[in-house]
Amino acid sequence: MSLRLPWSRNPLKINDITSSLKKVWGTQESEARCKLATAYRLTHFFGWDDLIYGHLTLKVPGTQHILINPFGLHYNEVTASSLVKIDLAGNVIDKGTSNFSFQRTGYVIHSAIHESRSDLNALMHIHSRAGVGVACSVDKMVPMCQHSVFIEPVSYHPFRGIVTQESEKIELAENFIAPSKCLLMKNHGLLTGGATIEEAFSRMYNFHTVCQAYVDAGYTHRPVPPEKILSKDIIEMSVKAAASMDGEDFGMMDFAALARQLDSAGYETGYAHP
Repeated sequence: MSLRLPWSRNPLKINDITSSLKKVWGTQESEARCKLATAYRLTHFFGWDDLIYGHLTLKVPGTQHILINPFGLHYNEVTASSLVKIDLAGNVIDKGTSNFSFQRTGYVIHSAIHESRSDLNALMHIHSRAGVGVACSVDKMVPMCQHSVFIEPVSYHPFRGIVTQESEKIELAENFIAPSKCLLMKNHGLLTGGATIEEAFSRMYNFHTVCQAYVDAGYTHRPVPPEKILSKDIIEMSVKAAASMDGEDFGMMDFAALARQLDSAGYETGYAHP
């Protein structure tokens, strides 16, 4: 899937942090805000968004605070300054520049994982069409294409209704443990995590692509034939090869390339890309 940006005479710029706001937030938080807002726009332009629902979060460096979207803004309206900063108990630390607060569902899901997974500073949760299709029809995903290399091992979480209760945080944490960075939320959608938002985004790109392959190949209503399943040896060898190429910079080059496209189209990401 390629990024296709619509032409706009006056695109809403992503980095709208003024000098006075940067003094309040500092350089690190300001950069984190630009990165996360860029990820929201990319999610929209890839067609993964679901009206105003779904959530992407990112820890503010050096803190236990997370940035989350204002519930009410479309992903194409999210800017760096509009992001809401909350703590892991759900208290608003900084409401940002919009008139909206955050959605409790997003807080419950994301805080559960941020609390239990110190290795995941960034999380993405989407309801893409292919992702929901697989979440509603596939009990357990199997590696069937090259993109599967970048999502294994996949974890699973059952649907208990719309997530609003703190009690579900325990089960979420239990069902999404290291080293897994991809969670199939049954009858719901997809969730990925990463040390950086770039990694979480790249994992999601691959996760969604595998789900689309399931749909395109007709494997949402029939099992993947055994001869089409990649062997454990091939997956393990490929995972090691991919790790040696990217190391701790997983997804960085991909994200930077996409940010350059946004900047070329006038969106002014504020992302410090090469």
